Parts: sequence; C-alpha cells; structure tokens
Amino acid sequence: MANVRIRKARPDDVPAIMKLLKVANMHYIPSPEMADLDWHCYFVAMDGDRLAGFSGYKILSEVRGKTQLMVVRPAYRRHGIGYRLHERRLRAMAGKGIKKVVTNADRPETIEWYKKHFGCKQIGKLRKVHEFGDPGMQWWTTLEMDVERWAAGRAGHGNPRI
Repeated sequence: MANVRIRKARPDDVPAIMKLLKVANMHYIPSPEMADLDWHCYFVAMDGDRLAGFSGYKILSEVRGKTQLMVVRPAYRRHGIGYRLHERRLRAMAGKGIKKVVTNADRPETIEWYKKHFGCKQIGKLRKVHEFGDPGMQWWTTLEMDVERWAAGRAGHGNPRI
C-alpha cells in the first residue's frame, strides 16, 4: 500500500470512479441524491494504474463546503487511504477559504470514523430520496466540521501546509 499516490482527478479517471461507485451502491448519478460528479473537485488514490479509491467535494458558499462521495476499494481498506483522501479534500477546501464542511453519511461505522478522526459533530438527519449508499438505511446523518480548527491542529503536528 506504500505505492498508493493521491493526485487530482482527471477526465480519464471518471469511468473508473463510476465503476468503483458500484461497490458502495453510489453509482446512481445523476439522481435525486446527486445531480452530477464534477471531477475537477475530486482526488484519486492510484496504485500504479489501478484506482484504489477517490474522494470529492463541493463548494456551497464562500465559507461552506460539502464532501461528496468517498470510496476505497475493499482490498485497500484499513491502510489509511480514506484518511489521506479526506485530508486532501479538506486541504483543498481550506485553501479556498472554506471554514465549515458538511458531510452526509449513512453507515454507523463511517459516521463514527468522521467523528473520531476529524472532530465532526452530528447536526441533523436527512431522509434519503433515492436508493444510495446502504439500502437498509433510510436516513443520512449530517455531520459538520470546523476546518479552521482542524487546520490549526494539523499545523501543530508538523503539517503547516493546508
């Protein structure tokens, strides 16, 4: 897993991203849950020529952003790739002046992961309008994160670059 590199997505990554989305039942794009996938705001984790995972984001306003889709191929899970992908999109949003980031998640283990590793706080629930993610869950849990606080904490750990 040491050879996995994170980089900005390119247009030719989109077919592999769409294929990997099927693993997480998030490939219904466009749909009422997600209108489009703007590859300009995505990062990919590459193991040579193989897509190991990806993550994206969307800018909502001058100070608010939203995470969009993150999937790591099952064989690559539990190696920190999701953490690195999320960190990369947070740095991208922080670099654009984003102060707060919202995430919707449906799997309890994912919700706890965001809380534990990134200080996300639960701020609400949102009923799903289409089958997306875990089909057994009818609600998205909405989480919010203070990006400035996170960035300040990262600077104290030898990573001053946002």
